[in-house]
Amino acid sequence: MANLQIDAGALAAYLKTAAPEWSGVTDVFQMKGGQSNPTYRVDTDRGPVVLRMRPVGAPLWAHNIAREYKVLAALGPTDVPVPEVYHYCTDESVLGGEFYLMEFIEGRIEDDCRLPGYSPEERTAIYRSYVQAYARLHAVDWAAAGLSDFGKHDTYAARQLHLHGKAFAGYCPEGMPNLDWLHAELTKRVPPQAKTGLVHGDVRMGNVVLHPTEPRVIALLDWEMSTLGDVYADAAILTVPYFMPDNPQGYLGDTDFEASGIPDLDTLIAWYCEDAGIMEIPNLDFMILFNLYRYAAVNYGVGYRAEHGMSVSDDGHLFGLTALPISKRARAMAEESIAAGRL
Repeated sequence: MANLQIDAGALAAYLKTAAPEWSGVTDVFQMKGGQSNPTYRVDTDRGPVVLRMRPVGAPLWAHNIAREYKVLAALGPTDVPVPEVYHYCTDESVLGGEFYLMEFIEGRIEDDCRLPGYSPEERTAIYRSYVQAYARLHAVDWAAAGLSDFGKHDTYAARQLHLHGKAFAGYCPEGMPNLDWLHAELTKRVPPQAKTGLVHGDVRMGNVVLHPTEPRVIALLDWEMSTLGDVYADAAILTVPYFMPDNPQGYLGDTDFEASGIPDLDTLIAWYCEDAGIMEIPNLDFMILFNLYRYAAVNYGVGYRAEHGMSVSDDGHLFGLTALPISKRARAMAEESIAAGRL
């Protein structure tokens, strides 16, 4: 993990006036995980609190922690499990970047979606709770929550394709044939947005907190990519590990689902549909391929930043290596879907 130290004395001095209840800072250390915004545990005389910070000089669109703070504050009164937020600081002179403080939730974070070390029964229960948490998010009345201005209300997939295509071209101007082909085909075939809602944008097992002892999700984390968008595009991210190559966050393509207790793809989709009160996820083939494109493009960018000393973790280069196999598999899947008339 990249060593991104912050000045505990400067933080304590700032909090003494801005948020005095947390000013008794006794220790600060960087927490593991994440590829964008460094996260710290801040021990205080009132107990621990979490600090999320935008890295110095980082592009705002990829590290927009103000959006994280806003959506967490809005979701606090809902049944979506999120940490409570306490304070936001826009003054970059304090630590070198904007930051906010939020509740430290005691629990377990498992980056590997295969959940090593758990029993089959625990894995089933965790995945059931995991799917339900995101279905609850997608059911939130975003207007009533004060998030009507949190993003555009339509054309989410088209805008995401444009955004990630532009970012990928910046990282890889020579292009990647299968990924470029996939981008062109998906751009031509974007379906109408079926349901607008609040989307997380980075749905994965490593972005939830599990109860310290029970097999259930107690908090959703890492909201920097959240916006208003197509909730079924967000739901389809749940399927990505079933199609991914080996990577630091795990993959499910070679899983013995019956023995492991992890749901197979059809079961996971059925759970989401049950929780969302729908018969099927609209435009599922498109949404899966759309997310595989996003992951290939984003992971390439993570690898690029790692190679150029801009990563906040020490495994960023491994993510970059996934872009080529993802694009190859996604193209084959897309060609099959096109031939079958599903795309």
